[in-house]
Amino acid sequence: MNLVNELDETIELLEANIPANPRSKKNERTQNGMQRSLAEYFRNIDDAIDWNALEQIYYRNVQQE
Repeated sequence: MNLVNELDETIELLEANIPANPRSKKNERTQNGMQRSLAEYFRNIDDAIDWNALEQIYYRNVQQE
């Protein structure tokens, strides 16, 4: 049993270094950082676009049926 436990521990240590490992704390921090970054990016886009002006341009250039 001791050898099996050592192998399990070794596998866990090796898995911790895999970039896509969902149990990795580093991966979790990276994912959280990317989520915050994307949320900020889309919030900035929303703030940068004048939706009323975009709507006016759309209706001015699209033929009504």
